[in-house]
Amino acid sequence: MSQKGTSTFIVQRATAAILIPFGIWFLISVVSNLGADYEVARAWLAKPLNGILLSVFIIIGALHMRIGLAEIILDYIHSKLTSTLLLLNWLVAIGIIASTLFAVYNISFAG
Repeated sequence: MSQKGTSTFIVQRATAAILIPFGIWFLISVVSNLGADYEVARAWLAKPLNGILLSVFIIIGALHMRIGLAEIILDYIHSKLTSTLLLLNWLVAIGIIASTLFAVYNISFAG
């Protein structure tokens, strides 16, 4: 008997729990920068700690999204499209992660 359903359930709940403090941090950061111009927001993101925390927040959020959407696809799509949609789900999550890392690296570390 496979344990995939149980492990998926646990990972989904773990990512949700991890996203709570990151979400609070992100909201506090956004509220503290309300009304700031582009350069202030860029300077905030250029700090390595903020760049790393934002990257981790978006990466975990993308993985959480991928798991949740995969469960929806498996539960409600019963056709030949299922495997295509699951692949597309993975590709979108990887695209979000890659573009986030690229953008944060360019702003925070490259300059």
